[in-house]
Amino acid sequence: MAKNNLLPFCHLLQSVCYRTFLIGKTHRIASVSLLSLLPLVANAEALSLQQAVDKAINQDDWLISSQQKENAIRALAQGVTALPDPKINVGLLNMPTDSFDFNQEAMTQFSVSISQMFPAGDTLRLAGEKYATQGDQMPLMRDNRRAMLAMEVSNIWLTAYSYEESIKLVKQNRTLFEQLHEAVESGYSSAYGRAKQQDLVRSELELIKLDHRLTQLRQEKENALKKLSQYIFPKMVDHDASDQSITLKNAADPISGTSLNTLTSDALAAHLSQHPLVRIVDVQSNTAQIDKVIAEQKYKPEWGVTLGYGYRGDDLSGKSRADLASIAVSVSVPIFSSRRQDAQVKAASLQVESFISEKQLVLKELMAKYRVLTSDINLLDQRIRLYQTKLLPSYRESAQAMLNAYTSNDGVFSDVVQARIATLNAHIELLNISIERFKRLAELNYVMTQSEGVKLK
Repeated sequence: MAKNNLLPFCHLLQSVCYRTFLIGKTHRIASVSLLSLLPLVANAEALSLQQAVDKAINQDDWLISSQQKENAIRALAQGVTALPDPKINVGLLNMPTDSFDFNQEAMTQFSVSISQMFPAGDTLRLAGEKYATQGDQMPLMRDNRRAMLAMEVSNIWLTAYSYEESIKLVKQNRTLFEQLHEAVESGYSSAYGRAKQQDLVRSELELIKLDHRLTQLRQEKENALKKLSQYIFPKMVDHDASDQSITLKNAADPISGTSLNTLTSDALAAHLSQHPLVRIVDVQSNTAQIDKVIAEQKYKPEWGVTLGYGYRGDDLSGKSRADLASIAVSVSVPIFSSRRQDAQVKAASLQVESFISEKQLVLKELMAKYRVLTSDINLLDQRIRLYQTKLLPSYRESAQAMLNAYTSNDGVFSDVVQARIATLNAHIELLNISIERFKRLAELNYVMTQSEGVKLK
């Protein structure tokens, strides 16, 4: 029976099963810290999972685009607070058309005036706040994007890792089948051998089936690495990824923290309220509240001031005429537009209420996701313990018993083969369960993400 090289990995997983980890405000779930111990060797470079996540984040074009959009929005926020440009009017007034003599009539004058409008209430200040609040969404969206990238890259990386470890397990068992085949071949060719021809054919068939299984696993691994290349290795798609290797470092579990089930509903809701998705809804709600206040400003009048100066020439007798100065104030009277303004205020109020409901919806979805993931992790823990303590030892004992019975001429070769294949499948199943648990931890890490970039009012 092959030496079980998967056990150190399983023991490490089992130690993590009992502990998980709310670390600081960013709530880094232990999966990221632990999985950083798993290096991916690609293009002769040892790359841990945490390094892969960092590379994916640093190379993400969406994050760069988001930063540029934020800069544009904040630039607009500074511009919209300025008053409208003043208007200058220059004119020649009351020119007599019979002679076009500037000095003929006393009312003829050269006029220069400047007028300035003032929007209603605090419209300008509120417009600047609205754009600034819209800009506050972008850091939160980037936080959510980083958390999603971490989850997606972790899932792809773990998939590639599971195929790599499965390949190792199949190779180890293929070596055992080769030794078994040699023993059967030797027994069949020996004059005193007890091996039958069907045993020899069966052993050759199993070797071929293992080779096919290896080819299939290599194909799946290469596909996973190709998919991973879109995040961290853009040039890898032009090369054969089947030679890439993923290995596990031997390291003690560095994780410590609280249990998965220690958070009460209130504590969980308070924690999830800092999730980027929830805070994005908060920002959108703030924007809607500002829209409501802006709509209310339209009940107030707009003001305008006009300053004018009129130059007059001397009269026909040569006496000078006094120049003229004028000042005027204009104000809008929002009477006929009240129905439209009432509708705008009501619509803005309903929009605010809709965001309050949407926030509760997002919180409920995250809380449900948290409960599903923690339940899955606990059940996967039970399955891992069942495999480690009962199933794998039973499979090994069964395989050894079948081999002993066959060597003592008290069993059939097909039972030996089936027992060994069942043992291999059990090891691979345990590996897959362990990898699935890590994937659940990566999803839990996303659910428990907190954003610190924006302080909401």
